[in-house]
Amino acid sequence: MKKIPEVKDDFGELYGKLLTNQETDLFIAAIKLGIFQELSDWKSPEDLAERLHLNQKNTAVFLNSLASLDVIEKKGGLFRNSPAAAEFLAENNDVYLGDFFLSCYRWYSMSPDDICDLVRDGPGERCVSDLESEETWREQARLSVNYQRAGMAQLAVRLVSSLPEYPSFRRMLDLGCGPGLCGTSIAMSHPSMKAVLFDRPTVAGVAEEVVEEYGMGDSVAVLGGDYIDGPIGGEYDPVWASMTLNFAGDRLKEVIKKIHDSLNPGGVFVSFSDGKTNEGTKPKEMVIGTLMFALSGDDMGLNEGVIAGAMIEAGFASVQSRTVMTPIGEVMVDIARKRP
Repeated sequence: MKKIPEVKDDFGELYGKLLTNQETDLFIAAIKLGIFQELSDWKSPEDLAERLHLNQKNTAVFLNSLASLDVIEKKGGLFRNSPAAAEFLAENNDVYLGDFFLSCYRWYSMSPDDICDLVRDGPGERCVSDLESEETWREQARLSVNYQRAGMAQLAVRLVSSLPEYPSFRRMLDLGCGPGLCGTSIAMSHPSMKAVLFDRPTVAGVAEEVVEEYGMGDSVAVLGGDYIDGPIGGEYDPVWASMTLNFAGDRLKEVIKKIHDSLNPGGVFVSFSDGKTNEGTKPKEMVIGTLMFALSGDDMGLNEGVIAGAMIEAGFASVQSRTVMTPIGEVMVDIARKRP
């Protein structure tokens, strides 16, 4: 007689992987349908269906599913945004992240068939080519304005202002600044420091708009250029580089030496970047977030210690490294100091 096998492990964790993609799809669908912008107050499925011209029965099913993910709340048959959805998705304001999430979904989303093809055949002609488009860079910079404004810029201020050299800073470089909120916010927090925001010309144009929006034109300058092949200026006290050094590729050491040379004696270089740990398998957010690029032949991830090692090789006197938890997962902070 055949026996029922004995099992050593619970397959529940594996089964949960089946639901992860559906959870994401539910969340993205809710953004596209405008659900969160209608749930600032308690509403019934009937009221919501009428306002958004939706099927009443399926609206109730959909709302229950969203409540199971804790992105909305249910009480007495009525639904309302969770606190996080209320802050970041309910209103199209300075910290609205709906469009940013939709953009991320486009970058992160891959079908199992596409993954199978890339793993079997390699990147070939499927290489990610959108990064060559200047319009793509401009669009991503604009979508990242609220992303930086919704917590990342505040984190940058806390990191830089905690440095013991902070009161003596006179001139700062935000290298690969994106929309420029981090560098602008750091400059705003300091009583006298000037700042330079540096990125490719199309992105620098977005940073200029941000500087004008915050009335920081007297303290913050914007430069467009290529920090890999071109000059980045000099006489900086701190250099801040956030999630940008991975674009340097095999020229990382050269770029970090350029940063070292751009600093005044005793200057500080703060790198805020993904750092893969556990032999390149953690943190999950960084590994999965760069999966499409990696499979397509353009691996954007940096392993833990790579930036710190390049800092030492470039001549920095000391390097301190630590991880910081952020809304997008665990990020590596490497702080290098130039000899006085």
